[in-house]
Amino acid sequence: MNTRVAFVLPCPARHYDGAVPRTSGRRTDAPFPQGSYAAATWSIPSDYGGMTSALLRRSRTFVEEAGVPVQILTFSATLDVEAMQTTLLERGELVPGVTLHNVWEDIRALPDERVAPQPGAVATVRTQGAPGELVRVEEDDDGSSLRELHFRRDGTLAAVDERRLSGRRVTLYTRDGREGRSWSSVWAVYRKWIDHVLADEPAYVVVDSKSLTKFFAALRRPGIYTAHLVHGAHLTAGATDPHGPLSRTRVPLVQHVDDYDAVVFLTEGQRRDVLDRVGERDNTFVVPNSTDLPSHTTTARPDRLRGAMLASLNGRKRVPHAIRGVQRAAARTGLDVTLDVYGDGPDRDKLTRLAKKVPGVTMHGYVRGAADRLADASFLLLTSRAEGLPLVFAEAMARGCVPIAYDIRYGPADIITDGVDGFLVPQGDIDALAATIERFVTLDDAAMESMRRAAMDTAQKYSAPAVVSQWAGVFADIERRRPRPASAPAATSSPDADRSLVRRVAGMLRRAPR
Repeated sequence: MNTRVAFVLPCPARHYDGAVPRTSGRRTDAPFPQGSYAAATWSIPSDYGGMTSALLRRSRTFVEEAGVPVQILTFSATLDVEAMQTTLLERGELVPGVTLHNVWEDIRALPDERVAPQPGAVATVRTQGAPGELVRVEEDDDGSSLRELHFRRDGTLAAVDERRLSGRRVTLYTRDGREGRSWSSVWAVYRKWIDHVLADEPAYVVVDSKSLTKFFAALRRPGIYTAHLVHGAHLTAGATDPHGPLSRTRVPLVQHVDDYDAVVFLTEGQRRDVLDRVGERDNTFVVPNSTDLPSHTTTARPDRLRGAMLASLNGRKRVPHAIRGVQRAAARTGLDVTLDVYGDGPDRDKLTRLAKKVPGVTMHGYVRGAADRLADASFLLLTSRAEGLPLVFAEAMARGCVPIAYDIRYGPADIITDGVDGFLVPQGDIDALAATIERFVTLDDAAMESMRRAAMDTAQKYSAPAVVSQWAGVFADIERRRPRPASAPAATSSPDADRSLVRRVAGMLRRAPR
């Protein structure tokens, strides 16, 4: 019987009625090990992009292909779980068996007896939240203290996260204002919550968010196994070799490779670059994102001049490059080359103003099921500074839409065979992008059809059954290795421990500045 859990939360399943069952898998060629499964991310923004889309899709496919229910664990204090659940249901992102959870939402729902006020504590009037207010941030005039106030939906104060120069304190409050349990770090709160939501052991957690890399690396629970999925590039855009500058947000990845039961990359190229930096490891894997393969596909297109782009509208995606590339291709050919841009983000207004100046470019904003629009597009553009393995590639290729992409370090070259099922363009070169668009739209019919068929064949590697089977293999390998919990005492040194120490030292030396 599990006796770790002292901080019991009500934690109702969201959208899925019933307890999350233990399962040994049902449909994949390689069954999942018995246990419970979860995905961890910081939040789910309303304008979420590729990483969150991939997480949601993977969670659905675990249910549909392997019979494995999945709990999506979130940690953001500002996430309105009820509203987001409604949004995800409307978008078709949730299926029975996928449940959405949030640490602060579950704290708000704690019954007063679980808040555990001191015996004899007196009810006190506390700050009240405004209607719909979940979090309020207050700062002292002198900047010595910062407080996050967490409110229940009835406006009562549920918790205060206070940060002073002398330290941090998270305190719970009953509905009538009595002070309850407290912790000296927010990680301690997270750990208690994790102990509850993942009480059904063994539990396998796929950690998607880079913001949670350090927390799950330090979690060290005997019955919880962690797999960190690396969605983006770990090197800066200007890096010229595997030992180049790390992206600031990916430094924890390199530092904590050994602290995860598995580190999963979207491409073999990125896995090899990380291992070149830290040394060989037996806990690294490559599993791409999957995509829906349409049941009916065709290479025919009513408009060979029609391009598409699916992207979050931010600086990393370099949408202006795509717009300028189409503009120059149209000028070079005299043809009416067009571009439909699907997506939303902070740069939407600026990009909309730019698009109005370029004939044939249309900004559609967020469109549910935008991937299906690719069946009508002739080519797809990707002009990002950095990626992992863009899900949109497989979505486009499965529909016979040929990708034209900047040849950034990870992603495009791992899926595209240049000139066969797509095109690779020197990254950042808008003139080369325009020339490649021109090359494609002026192909003869037979050559264009051949590229579309090749793209559709390539996409088969990214089907849901194929990818879920690869995940089953990762979890089976974790189960096979069953690493000794780091918290367990070691009476004597062992050859395995000695080798682990050598690997860590070697990794530190490789990470040293050069």
